[in-house]
Amino acid sequence: MALTEVEQLRDLLQAFWQGRELPCPRHLGTKMKGTHVQTTYADHVYLECPRGKETYTLPQRPRQQEFNHQQSEGLVENINRGDNILCYRCQSKLEKRQEEDATSGRSRFTFTCVRCLSWGSWEGRPQDASMALHSAAVNAKDFI
Repeated sequence: MALTEVEQLRDLLQAFWQGRELPCPRHLGTKMKGTHVQTTYADHVYLECPRGKETYTLPQRPRQQEFNHQQSEGLVENINRGDNILCYRCQSKLEKRQEEDATSGRSRFTFTCVRCLSWGSWEGRPQDASMALHSAAVNAKDFI
């Protein structure tokens, strides 16, 4: 399955923050240059391809972050209830990718924010996603 544009930008931004090379999505073998620009209201990462002169300006207020396991599971639980799913960081729409294994009933969900490009993933049976189980386990530990 091909990556969407949002997923490609998420991976580029993740590579930038990790200090890895930035491959240009349009020119194979070409490495992009990236700069973090801090301004009063609109921090962003500016990526530029030296070969084709493509540029990407990716907003980074708030900064990209990976959702923890419980947050991602909570998004799956929200989907099960029919709720709208929004980014925990900036309250923007999340793009959802679901890869399902028909034999086991397990799915892998990947969520990516269309604005700040934060992301998270969860794997399991969608009907088993329940934050109530986690909070009950946490509360039980407090009393032991």
